Amino acid sequence: MKICLAIFALFITNFAQSQIDSISVPKNSLLFNLNTGDSVTYYQCHAEEATQQLSTATGQTLTGTAQKYSISEKFVVMKLAIGYGVNYYSSSLTVFPNRKFSGLKFRENPYWAFKFENRFNLSADGLKALIAIERKGHEATEYDFVINKYNNNQLIIKHKKNFKQLVINGNYTLEKLLVTKNK
Repeated sequence: MKICLAIFALFITNFAQSQIDSISVPKNSLLFNLNTGDSVTYYQCHAEEATQQLSTATGQTLTGTAQKYSISEKFVVMKLAIGYGVNYYSSSLTVFPNRKFSGLKFRENPYWAFKFENRFNLSADGLKALIAIERKGHEATEYDFVINKYNNNQLIIKHKKNFKQLVINGNYTLEKLLVTKNK
């Protein structure tokens, strides 16, 4: 029985790998030509309607009113020997304006307070979603750098010294495309 399960697991792994290998990554994507061990970092900031809850040291829970907040997330996509792995980080909610996205000259700072959430393997659909969102976005201008209620979804893709800063029209977030599907 254990041998059958091991063979089945090997078959599933090989099948998933063949699906990812069959996806053609465009040459203009920062995912193109990644070597094993290389990574691409995706920073996404988007504005969403949310209700904030605070827990005090005494155990009291305070709930605010619904309003728009900016949420920042980081996805580190690593090329593995077999497929891709993703480390997902999120940052606490911050009130407008979000100064994290001030342009391509940024460096991640400790006060951004990214917290590790989880790690998962990237599916073939996840890889397609990363390629699609990179194609869908358009280059940001100086007016787009601050996330506010009018311009509410940006993505910075970083691979070593190569950057892309994109404005994503619509409600496309990597969290919905990658993380929610892996729960």
